[in-house]
Amino acid sequence: MKKSYLLLVAILVGALVLVSAARAEETPTTTPNSGVRDAVKKVVAPIKTQIKDIRTNAKTEIKDVRRDAKSAIEAERELIKKRTETAKEDIKARTEELKVRKEEFQDKVREEKKQLEERIKEKRTELKERLEKIKDERKKQVVERIDKSMDELNARMVKHFTEVLDKVEGVLNRVSERTEKAKAAGADVSVVVAAIDQAVNAIREARAAIEAQAGKTYTINVTDEATLKNRVGEARQSLRADLKVVQDAVKAAHEAVRKVAVALGQIIRPSPSPKVSPSPTPLPTESPSPTPVQ
Repeated sequence: MKKSYLLLVAILVGALVLVSAARAEETPTTTPNSGVRDAVKKVVAPIKTQIKDIRTNAKTEIKDVRRDAKSAIEAERELIKKRTETAKEDIKARTEELKVRKEEFQDKVREEKKQLEERIKEKRTELKERLEKIKDERKKQVVERIDKSMDELNARMVKHFTEVLDKVEGVLNRVSERTEKAKAAGADVSVVVAAIDQAVNAIREARAAIEAQAGKTYTINVTDEATLKNRVGEARQSLRADLKVVQDAVKAAHEAVRKVAVALGQIIRPSPSPKVSPSPTPLPTESPSPTPVQ
């Protein structure tokens, strides 16, 4: 288009040059006006033809551009449609995986609890036998209470972490649904999908940590009365260290889901990041406090 107009300008300039030349060549006997008109006619006739051709070509080019643009728009719409369908399938697959994993987790935890009950019974029987070395009856009773309280604390924290993780997973499912809607509306949610992948992995790891913790029990290794207090402290510290590992895993899952919500919020409306609740309750600073072993 631009080249055609430049050509037209060049032709008009040439025409003016020819008209000027015609005027210069006029003889005294020639009528000035008739000579100029003849010269102009000779120049203008082909110019009119060229202008007509340029207009025709321009119309054809415009039609071609519009047709190409329409084809490109249709192709882009089709691509967006396919991406939307793929995104829905991918996100659905991820949430479905979490659902299956949750069901498997619940089955395994129930099985672990059944086996744990038997192990706890055996452990307490063995503890009573080992405590026969201790002459102080009060210390024996304190150690048995501590042993029982550690198992109870572990069971409570496993239940607590499980409930928190279930709520975190529920938030992820709702955010995933909103991500599908945003994708269907034409938004680029690739960043959100990547964050969802990380959140799914974090939840999977947290469930594995809870599952392992659900099957644990802690033994007080009684050897003699002099080291009894230290042995009790070691068992309690071991419990707290293991619970901290599970807590960190649940926190990591919570943070990963929060990042998904932030990523989606930045796509829908750039504003302060949404918050995800609830966050795991910190471990108690002290385990149940039976009378300390002297």
